Amino acid sequence: MKQFDWTRLFTKPYKVYTQLVFWAIVFILFVVLKEYPYRMSGLTLICLVLQETLELAIPSYSQNLLVVPFFKRGKWLIGILLYLVQVVLLIYGLPYILNAIGSLFPIRDHVDWRNEHIAFSIIAFTVIATIFKLGLDRLILDKQQKENELRHLKAQLNPHFLFNTLNNLYGLSVTDSKKLPDLMLKLSELLRYSLYDTNQNYVALQKELDYISNYVDLEKIRLSDKTDIQYRISGDYTERYIAPLLLIIFVENSFKHFSAAKGQPAFVHIQISLNGSQMCLNVKNSIDPEYVPVKNKSKGGLGLNNVKQRLDLIYPQQYRLTSSKEKDHFEINLEIDLS
Repeated sequence: MKQFDWTRLFTKPYKVYTQLVFWAIVFILFVVLKEYPYRMSGLTLICLVLQETLELAIPSYSQNLLVVPFFKRGKWLIGILLYLVQVVLLIYGLPYILNAIGSLFPIRDHVDWRNEHIAFSIIAFTVIATIFKLGLDRLILDKQQKENELRHLKAQLNPHFLFNTLNNLYGLSVTDSKKLPDLMLKLSELLRYSLYDTNQNYVALQKELDYISNYVDLEKIRLSDKTDIQYRISGDYTERYIAPLLLIIFVENSFKHFSAAKGQPAFVHIQISLNGSQMCLNVKNSIDPEYVPVKNKSKGGLGLNNVKQRLDLIYPQQYRLTSSKEKDHFEINLEIDLS
């Protein structure tokens, strides 16, 4: 299921509607929950509730628009002085504003707000508005930073994938040029997905699995019958969504690093299973126990480090990634809660 981006409710153009809905709810709650004298009905009731709603709204907006910006810029002294001036002006000036609004209603039973004690509500709601505004801005900023980092990480994936695939194309062009047309067709399908379909934060799991299937088919064309390649999917993956290009790195690495001892079969086995919202990826590839890879600190490792960072950002506390190296194979397991 796609996650709802709640921060959109507090950014343009939606934040205006969000605030209107919020104050409409406050207005209704005043009518429903507060006990008014029996004479308070009709226009009299509407007038009083409107004034009470504005008693809360005016200090809140005054605080957030005039005072909070100074606090956010670190100008604490100016902010505190401006806050004290604001509170004094609201305590002595707001009753006249509310009385002026009440005079717009053709009713007799007006409330004289100069006789009401509103100091506590003004102080309380300016403080609450400050806490809410600073907290909300911080959450939105953190989310924007997270999205910027994700865009940066995702931007690295396409060149990384293209680099590896072009290496495969080069190797195949030297050994068997007859396979190039099918390989190029598969490559075009892979690039179409990675360039155009992955701009969203989440994609249908069906598309991601089709992408992996195309990649496996591409590797089958390249490797022919030299390697035992298996790709299995089980479970119901309809109506499930996942962050794009997360799984391909593990699959890609298995083809990149597989090997086998002399006389032993080489294999890459990929299995993806869905159980409710729980998705499990299991990838095994054969290895030669006597082979010692040459480590190059200046190259490699980008894809795996990239996907770990993305998992931490997108699925914090929702995934488990383990790997193990046995005598004849390497295995990696990834479990993600897609709910």
